[in-house]
Parts: sequence; C-alpha cells; structure tokens
Amino acid sequence: MEDTRVHGENPILIIGGGVAGITAALDLANAGQVVHLVEQNSHLGGQVSRLDKLYPTDHCAFCPLWTEIKKCRDHRLITVHTSAYVRELRQEGNRKRAIIVERPLFIDEGTCVFCGRCVRTCPVEQELGDLEDHAPSLHAIRITWDHAYPPSYTINEDVCTKCGLCQEVCPTGAIDLNRTEDQTILTVDEVIWATGFREADLSRLEEFGMGTHPDIMSSMEFEEWISEAGPNRGNIRKKSDLSTPRNIAFVQCAGARDKRMFSYCATVCCMHALKQARWVKKRSPQTGCAIFYTDMRAVGTNYYEYARRAMEEADLELIRGRPGLILPLRGKGGIGIRYENTTTQEIAIRKFDMVVLNGALEPWLRQGDPEQRAMPLLDNHGFLSREGNGASSIACGFSVEPADVIESVIQASSAALKAIQKCKTER
Repeated sequence: MEDTRVHGENPILIIGGGVAGITAALDLANAGQVVHLVEQNSHLGGQVSRLDKLYPTDHCAFCPLWTEIKKCRDHRLITVHTSAYVRELRQEGNRKRAIIVERPLFIDEGTCVFCGRCVRTCPVEQELGDLEDHAPSLHAIRITWDHAYPPSYTINEDVCTKCGLCQEVCPTGAIDLNRTEDQTILTVDEVIWATGFREADLSRLEEFGMGTHPDIMSSMEFEEWISEAGPNRGNIRKKSDLSTPRNIAFVQCAGARDKRMFSYCATVCCMHALKQARWVKKRSPQTGCAIFYTDMRAVGTNYYEYARRAMEEADLELIRGRPGLILPLRGKGGIGIRYENTTTQEIAIRKFDMVVLNGALEPWLRQGDPEQRAMPLLDNHGFLSREGNGASSIACGFSVEPADVIESVIQASSAALKAIQKCKTER
C-alpha cells in the first residue's frame, strides 16, 4: 500500500504516546495540522495499555484505546515514532529543532502476522520453557504488550544471540537483525509534552516491605497480574504459589503524601484501589479485601456513586490508617501488617495473603535517556509547567499534575488548541 502520509512544513512535536499524546495528536491532525508523535515504547497507549478496566464504567481499557491508536497510526497527517526518544531539543528563533532517535525494531510490526514461528524456533526460548509469563526480561523474543496494537513480537537485544534462525523461518520477512538506529531531524513550530507517569521504587521506604515477598506488589503490577489479558486470564492468584488468596490488603498513600518521597496526593489511587478490590470480589467472592486509606477521594463525575457501589456490593473493609510495618511472616506464610486504626485509635497486627501498594506515582518526563539541551521548566515536585521555557512550552496530563484518564484527555485537547493558537500567532 502506498504511503500517503503528509510530512509537510510547520509540524507540531508531541512527546509521549499515551492517551494524552494520542488525543492531542488526533485533535491537531483533524484540524489539519501535521504532527510527529514520539513514544519510547514499541507501542502506543502508555500506562492505560496496562489497565484491565476503567472506572467509573468498568469497561475494558484497551478496546477504546485500540480504536484511537489505529486512528492515530492511519492518519495521513500523523507520523508515529515508536521505540524512540528526543535526543536534542533547542530553540531556534520562533521554532524548535528536535533530533529524534528511533531504536531498531528487528521485527517490523506492520509485516508481522503474529504466527509465533520465531518463538518456537528461537533456541533461547526453548531453554526457558515454562518461564514465559514470569521472567519477561530473560526472553529473546517477546510480545510487544498484551494489549498492544498492532499485536506483534519484539526482539530483546540484550538476550538475542543473533543466530538468525528466526529470520529464516519468518513467513513474511518481517525480521531483519541488521537494522540499525535511525535519526530524524525536525524543525517544529511547537512541542507538547505528554510524558505521563511511572511507578517509583518503593524499596527505599523499608516499612512497606517492597521486594521482600512476591505477594507484596505495586498497584500496576497487581493490575497486570489479575488482568483478563494477563498471565492468569483474570483469575485471582497469589504470585508465590498460584493459590487463591484468602485476603488482600490494599495500602493507599504508599510513598505519597510523604515528605521522604512524594509530598503530593497521587489523585488516582483511591478509585484505582476500589476498582481493583471490586473486581477481585467479582472474580473470587471468597477473597476478603481490606483498604487502608488516609482519605477516600472520589472527585470525578460519577466517581462517588462508583465508590459507594464498590463498598456496598463488594462488602469491602475500609480501615482509616497508614500501616507502619509490612513484613513477611517466617515459617507461618503470609504477610503481617501492623497499623493504627485512626478512627478507633486501636493498634493491631493482621495477617494477609497479598498486599498491594498504591500511591508512589511520579511524572515520567523524558523519553529514554535523552541529553536535553532545552530542559522543561519543572516545579519542586518534578512536574512540568503548563507554560514552560523555550522549547518546552505546552504540557498536559500526568506530566503536569496527577490526573486520571478523563482529566488527561481534557488537558490534551486543551493543549492541542493552545498549540494551534500559538502557531498562528508566531507565523
């Protein structure tokens, strides 16, 4: 098929291919604006592609996301750069000069038919055997993402031996192990930052026990673990022995509202925990769910109604208090939690089979590890200013402030309008 994509003059660069970046790109392109969209992963979708369900509707997260990604990839005014990052960004008069580096994709996702012959042929994969779902970093050939569009495989350059067997058996010629890094130099009218968030490492706050037991998990890890498209196909299981947990503790504000890590509230965590606990109870009614919280916040449209239904229908236990110690129990199995119930002022110790830590979300400002020549203007928490300096003038979504999917989409549309206005003023 002939590529009719328009590259044109005066493009707008969007850094970050999650829901905010995709929304801004489509709004701009539908207004007739040429767009270049840069995403560090091999697929678009960002953190939302890791979600199983979306509150307050409980609809699948990836179904509408696939539609938007396809629109983005098929739009003639949008050029998508995946497995890419911005190496350099500098101001040149009223415009900006950007150097985009794309890491080699040894498997062309547009040609890959997802047949799996490469995996069945790879000697590294044959040695791994049953480790498929539990040690992704050890695999030479991996699925891009369970929810990725289009579905395809990627080659892990750190593990691949470059034996060439996969290349020989590929029926469509999608594999080329000789591909090298590519570089694109653009002059753009405006830059929109939509770099989203990442989960921070909680292991430095030792009281939460992160890394000491396989059943102490971050919220996003737990989301993937229980996802219908994940390794357990929606079944609720312990990571340690794959048995059904008797009870699960959801610990809120783990790392958030804490001067040692993040003094701000991450905003999305209360609703996220309620959603996860609700779906645990739907899939495993015998599993008890307790949520340890500081304040229960449900501020979006229909959020309070969703929270109320979750608490009533799922029979969730809400405990106001932040645990002071989470520790694996030797010899007895399970995980002990010591806490003060700040409503009753009672101190207690309870045993849980699983613990989900929620709250340590921080802005993910840069794609890959670029050597930025025009750094964004940051506040004291590391968030971008909506109106920054020089080449970093517009930002939206979690890169500006903690925001859920709905808020990120609203901000992205606002950023697109702002970019068009600025471009018209400066031309």
